[in-house]
Amino acid sequence: MSHNTGTVQSVAPAIEIGPDSGQPADSGTTWLHEFSHTPAPGGTKFVMLHFTSADIPAGNRLEVDLGYGTDTFDQSSGDQFWTRPINHTEFPGGIPIRYIADGSASGSVELSEYGRGESLPGDSAGLSNSDPFVLSGSYSEPTYDPFWFCNTPPEWENVECTPGGDIRREVAKSCGMIVTVHGNAVSTCSVTLIGPDTVITAGHCLGDIDNEWPTSSVTFDYQTDCMGNVSGSYNPIFHKVTGYLKYRWADGSGLDYAILKLDIPPGGLGIPVIPMRNSLPSVGEQIFGIHHPNGATKKLAPKHADMETVNSASSSSIGVDIDVSGGSSGSGLFDMMGRYLGVLSYGTDCNLHYCPSPSVLNDIATTPVPVPDQDIMLVIDRSGSMSGDAGTGQSKIDEAKDSASLFVQLVEASAGHRMGLVSFSTSASIDEGIGNLNPGKKNQLIGPAPYSGGAVGGLIPDGWTSIGDGIDKAQSELTGGANPKTILLLTDGLQNTPPMIETATNDIGDTRIHAIGLGTEANLNGGLLSDLTQSTGGAYTRAGDGLELKKFFALAFGDIFEDGTLIDPTFELPRDVEETEAMSFEVCDEEMLTIVAGWDKPEGHLNITARAPNGDTITASTAGIEASSGRTWSFIKIPLPFSGQREGTWSVTFKRPKGSGEFPPPAIPLRYFMNVIASGGPVIRPLNIKRHYYTGESFTPLVRLNYPNGRSIHHGSVKLSVTKPKQSFGNLISKAGLKAPLEIQGDIIPPVQATLLQLEQDAGKPVISYEEEWYDLTQDREVNGNFEHNGPWGREFSNLFTRPGTYTFRCVGHYGHDCKGMRETSWSAYVSTRVDSTATLDSLVVTALDGNKVNIIFTPQDSLGNLLGPGQADNFTLSDVPGSKVLEPVKDNGDGSYSVNIEHDKDSGYQPGIGITQPGRPTVPVTKPDDGSGSSNDWWLWLLIILLLILVIILLLI
Repeated sequence: MSHNTGTVQSVAPAIEIGPDSGQPADSGTTWLHEFSHTPAPGGTKFVMLHFTSADIPAGNRLEVDLGYGTDTFDQSSGDQFWTRPINHTEFPGGIPIRYIADGSASGSVELSEYGRGESLPGDSAGLSNSDPFVLSGSYSEPTYDPFWFCNTPPEWENVECTPGGDIRREVAKSCGMIVTVHGNAVSTCSVTLIGPDTVITAGHCLGDIDNEWPTSSVTFDYQTDCMGNVSGSYNPIFHKVTGYLKYRWADGSGLDYAILKLDIPPGGLGIPVIPMRNSLPSVGEQIFGIHHPNGATKKLAPKHADMETVNSASSSSIGVDIDVSGGSSGSGLFDMMGRYLGVLSYGTDCNLHYCPSPSVLNDIATTPVPVPDQDIMLVIDRSGSMSGDAGTGQSKIDEAKDSASLFVQLVEASAGHRMGLVSFSTSASIDEGIGNLNPGKKNQLIGPAPYSGGAVGGLIPDGWTSIGDGIDKAQSELTGGANPKTILLLTDGLQNTPPMIETATNDIGDTRIHAIGLGTEANLNGGLLSDLTQSTGGAYTRAGDGLELKKFFALAFGDIFEDGTLIDPTFELPRDVEETEAMSFEVCDEEMLTIVAGWDKPEGHLNITARAPNGDTITASTAGIEASSGRTWSFIKIPLPFSGQREGTWSVTFKRPKGSGEFPPPAIPLRYFMNVIASGGPVIRPLNIKRHYYTGESFTPLVRLNYPNGRSIHHGSVKLSVTKPKQSFGNLISKAGLKAPLEIQGDIIPPVQATLLQLEQDAGKPVISYEEEWYDLTQDREVNGNFEHNGPWGREFSNLFTRPGTYTFRCVGHYGHDCKGMRETSWSAYVSTRVDSTATLDSLVVTALDGNKVNIIFTPQDSLGNLLGPGQADNFTLSDVPGSKVLEPVKDNGDGSYSVNIEHDKDSGYQPGIGITQPGRPTVPVTKPDDGSGSSNDWWLWLLIILLLILVIILLLI
């Protein structure tokens, strides 16, 4: 769509036409209104009328003259509808609207708004001119948006410039423009006829498909001669869209197309149907495109005398570099036999991507698969370090048990899901084999209320940490069946005994791993856990304490089984406060609300009270409500609508239960969180999570907020919170010096984490603190590469990653106008120090040893002053560079520097050096700078010069 080809104007008050309007008939049974619109400041190009509150009894009808035909609506048209675009210049006295009451002397319609085609500014220097009736007789080209240009000026031309008989001219007859009302705008895209009454366009052209196709119309006639003129008989016809056959966009399929049905005349359209090619083009194959850029007349790209070819082709996209602009979305790509290759989906200049026709054909032929149930294995760390304090007064293992019991209870029983439990320390055990999650299985996992028993409740911390064995055992349970498979991993430490994660994930298959790290940077290998989850399509989250752990288990439930979270704040409740203040949230089209409360101390408890928009209160004891409570959590599930209540502002309060007995225990201060988890409605998901991030790199997070079937939300906004480290742990450890490993309850804590733990004990607090920053995300095409302003939200950061460590991202989205809603999502990513050649070179110490052997001492660091730090030898590799060969493994000096012996070829012409490679990055060369003495193989030149000087002296003395 080109969102700036027109506006929607209100008619206030609405104009009622028909017997029930109270006005007399103008002639017999006909009520006539000649509507005059308010002209656009720069001139109106066309008008589309929107009728609402339609009451058309059997035998009655509404007629609207278009200038090229008549739109007729009757009882089957529903209670609201849009006309096709109208050539208003044909009706100087106003557009004729007739309500004809031949069947009943009752009924009416209201004209409430209209779409007005007009030239409007767009992005960059763009200025649209969607003038399908070419009202002046000569088309004026718009100011095109150059963002997608590969050539300036663009290499396209009016289709009539192509010689007669050329296949491109024949194909152009079946290419057209679709006009759609999108919110408060009139917009256009391009289409191709692929059936007698069927066209294909991009799915993103109709982001809210169910509400936008009824507004849409298509024309195949919008074109001029080669010079931009039209004949006196030019009279384009629009055809009404009557529905859609298949729609894909932003639904996880990776496809972007919509197949629409048209209302065509009895004799057909009289233009050829374009066949869809069922095989991918080859790289280098010649292609062309037909499109309506910026709502302009039909264009051929490239020009008929030029040639463009395919750059890449796969089942996900066909890459080409022809010129397009806004409004070209949905246009077709064709081979030189006139066959349809794909639909224009997204891209940037010289880098367009088309959704391939073979993938579309395969998708059309595929029977939709119902949303499957889930297979989940809980994998919980029970190593010795889990006996430590979780920051809430409880041990980490107790917080893990509470969090796991909350997760198990949240999942609906007897719904087809399967679940099991694996725990690990020095080795892993299958504590509860996977099975159908019915009430009996829940009891085996967590026992009866307060759900602190069962297999989960029996976990005892001791021993080392083999995360890899835990994953292996869990994967052995996730065999067979068609259910999606997920491992939910909780650990507080670092692997220190085999099997390691790296080997365990070699045969992980399609299993997705979500990991939650409990603790601070001092006891977690965030980089390893982040890489683990992102390599399997999962997500990593760091929970600073036990309260956050429960919150993230609730969020995991919302992400895996439901449609995400509306809101998840954390608060404090002083000992002298009995009830919290009300926290409000918006509900629009959700089908279920799950309200979760979690608190930090088992001595406390909070009861949940929800209030519907009409003020009705809902508690755990309300009839029809599912509720459950554990030692440090509780939740209620509210099916919607509940007692007729759904849309509007809801609120929640938490209240301490009243004490019992003559001397009830005193109230205690509590930290608590609230999650509101949604079932039904839109979802918000991050799109481009990578395996590796480094300091100093640019970063563009993208999130999509839409319905699961790809339908767009309206009036949306998304904000991003970034919680990032303020200190560099590499610098801290380098300054302190690497300490010896520690042993806690039989668990070995590696030197890096042992050093950080010692620093924390000395300081009495975590040595890594965090700061939170908020940013607005946008749908700008510069960020997401989309043609339209209904794609993902994002923002480009050039200097966000200033320190290594765990970065936590939280996206908060709002949507809707009359019916408002909200969604949240969060994830973490580990950022490593990006070794910089120049910065590392400053610390280089090169010492010559015997023969060609050289010792190199280097301190890896980035350009921002962050040291990689000691204990990181497993996170980089050394390689040879010209003239230098690495002889042995690198040595960690414990102070941030490393040393290695190399063999240096003095005759090579190169100085001694090494190559440093980090995962996902090219090798960084670190080579001793030339000391000005010339390269090491120039000795013979100096010898020759000395000999010549001696010879000259001898000659002078003779």
